[in-house]
Amino acid sequence: MPDETPAIRAHYSKLALKRLRAYPEGKGSGIRERVGSERLAVIRDAASLDWVPVATVVALCDAILEVLGEEAARGFWTDLMRDSYDHGILKPLTMLAGFGLGKSAMSGLVKTAPRAWLLSSQACGTLEVIDDATGLKLRSHDLVPEILHSRGFLCVFYGACRAMLDVLKSRAKLEIYAHEVDGKPQLGFSFQLEP
Repeated sequence: MPDETPAIRAHYSKLALKRLRAYPEGKGSGIRERVGSERLAVIRDAASLDWVPVATVVALCDAILEVLGEEAARGFWTDLMRDSYDHGILKPLTMLAGFGLGKSAMSGLVKTAPRAWLLSSQACGTLEVIDDATGLKLRSHDLVPEILHSRGFLCVFYGACRAMLDVLKSRAKLEIYAHEVDGKPQLGFSFQLEP
């Protein structure tokens, strides 16, 4: 609907804040300071399925990246998402994908990503799966600028994709690439099975 405000369900932001409480070397408090008390209150006061403004979620993701660095931020989101696939909110997606191995299982799980994104985001853009001779790709079509230009949110996408591969014990290479839709920049993720 055109009158919807870009927002993300509070679930993963709430989980991230919970994990940050135990983060070593005061990094969790450093992240919370960067996010700010008003935005933290919005996340904490929301129920898991409530909508949180995309700017609030992006602020959290960017703060995690700033404090932890890119590699650790990707790892943070990979661990959080892997736990969700194993026994959390994403567990049903692994059931839908089947328990096979190799390309068919990976393809099945990746194909659930656009629907999962639509359920967890509002007016933030769409994802599509391309499975052709060049390989399996997950790419965006019309991500809102706040998400598209956030390196912190890119770590979330990376973590979700890496967690998919980890859950399936897939030895696949994950690459992030840029592409254009109607002359506008967008993001993509390529999955290449390794021998």
